[in-house]
Amino acid sequence: MTLDASGDLDSPDDLFEYKLRGIYYGERQLADLLDELQTSATDSDLVDDFASHRDETREHVARLERAFDVLGLEPHERTVPTFDALAEEKRAADTDAINNAVQNSLYNHVGRKAERLEITEYEGLLELADAIDVDGEAVRLLEQNRDEDEEALDDLESVSEGGEFQSFTDRLF
Repeated sequence: MTLDASGDLDSPDDLFEYKLRGIYYGERQLADLLDELQTSATDSDLVDDFASHRDETREHVARLERAFDVLGLEPHERTVPTFDALAEEKRAADTDAINNAVQNSLYNHVGRKAERLEITEYEGLLELADAIDVDGEAVRLLEQNRDEDEEALDDLESVSEGGEFQSFTDRLF
């Protein structure tokens, strides 16, 4: 399983490697984004969730590197503009929102989008892995990352349902 030098996708194996490179890029970008979100947020629960998931995301990167190794591949990234757009959205929240509660709400939303994107990417990879019979150790690593992203999404959704966020929502209505 290795994409040829042209980068042409002409097999399910090529597609798997292509998608693996994309999530590798995404996880590396998200580690930086989560660090920015953790530093910028003012809600203590949100700060804690972003810090915790940033640390998990760094482990996700290491797991992906192990998956590349198990598959006999060099870890290479493939740019995925959707992941880049999340960082742009966070930076817009920095300048557009002048109220801390609004800003925290926007940060939470960016974090939830990131988790949903990661989950979607891992689900696609795992479907392909099943179809092409990818090594079980690599599959286990991908599943572990997906499962942790699902937990992180649950945590961010819990934050958005309580505390500062709830009082902000109450004031809107």
